Amino acid sequence: MKGSPSVNGARLRAVTNWVFLRAAGDSRPRIIPSRTVFPAVRKLETVFPTLQAEVDALLKTRNIPKYGTFDPVRAAQVSEDWKLYYAYMFGRPNELARTELPSLLAFAESTPNVVNAFVSILDPKVPLPAHRDPYAGILRYHLGVRIPKDNPPRIRLERDYYTWREGEGTVLDVSHEHEVINESEEPRIIVIVDFRRPMGVFADLLNRYCLWQKRKWAPQFVEAAKYDVMHAA
Repeated sequence: MKGSPSVNGARLRAVTNWVFLRAAGDSRPRIIPSRTVFPAVRKLETVFPTLQAEVDALLKTRNIPKYGTFDPVRAAQVSEDWKLYYAYMFGRPNELARTELPSLLAFAESTPNVVNAFVSILDPKVPLPAHRDPYAGILRYHLGVRIPKDNPPRIRLERDYYTWREGEGTVLDVSHEHEVINESEEPRIIVIVDFRRPMGVFADLLNRYCLWQKRKWAPQFVEAAKYDVMHAA
């Protein structure tokens, strides 16, 4: 498809975001313990060693596409060098992930409020400048997979900071302005799981409908993972 799910339909998205943020309330913590809003993710955390091994194997066999490959409009606003591998996007699976990231895909498909599940890679010195997520109907869970020990990257959400740790997860409200500060000499690798923001009945129904409409964008994200396999010398 042409365009971007982050940019197209800006007027409608502004209205729905207003509804979602109003339903969420004025006091919206930026960094949230996962047990309070996403207890189901404990199932993923218990298989962390397996998930970490799957991600390691993935990176040895596949060149992970850059953001600009599948969403050049949004990438120009955030980062064209951010690398992403989508196992699950707007409720649609990447079939390759059944063998490449089976733990992550199984969790996504078995957890009803999951929207997206993917691997996020920032190469050394690649930052993400200040921005907000364009859609306020989700919260975002981060799980550290491979984090540089020296000068580890950190994320700023408004005035709060979080530094990733391997095997540790947390939930971030990325409707707040946020940026990644990365001065490390090794890649930062995390797993991200987007899930529906907990809200009242009306806002939740609207959110489900909007996310269902976004399913049309899934192919351009999951298909990008299929065409760049490393070939042994």
